[in-house]
Amino acid sequence: MSRRADLTGAYLFGAGLNGVRLEGADLGGANLGNAELADADLSFADLTKAELVGCVAPNIRLRGARLFAAVLDDAVLTGADLSHAILNSAKLYRTDLCGANLTFASLRWARLGNDSMPTALTGAAMVGCEFEGAKGAVVGPVLVDEDRSRSLDGADLEAWFAERGAEHVRVLRPAG
Repeated sequence: MSRRADLTGAYLFGAGLNGVRLEGADLGGANLGNAELADADLSFADLTKAELVGCVAPNIRLRGARLFAAVLDDAVLTGADLSHAILNSAKLYRTDLCGANLTFASLRWARLGNDSMPTALTGAAMVGCEFEGAKGAVVGPVLVDEDRSRSLDGADLEAWFAERGAEHVRVLRPAG
């Protein structure tokens, strides 16, 4: 597949797309459920209203991607680069973002899981993120400074979210 491809509404459910390069592609409304996207590069792609339920995408690059109202439930995005990405109104139930780079990402009005299906943010870098109106449950700790040396968890992380407009984000203890 090539860069800037028009894959609007494409049905790619369960597709093996490991390592694919689709920078700037239009994948608006595409179904990438259960797709394998390890090490793929979708930087600056438009994934507005895309379905990524259950996709396995460790180390995916989504830098500057538009994921407005995307559904990422049960997705594995460990180590993903989501810096400068727009995840406004996205659904992230039981999404694994451990070690992800969310620096300067926008998660306004995002649904960050619930008590039984929290979003895993353990070790995620979240400097400069926007969270206005985000709600749900997460598992931390989260790295909150530019040199990635200060992490917050529990009540401190809840207060950090609240200071950024996400008064309804709860921080849960990891299961187990």
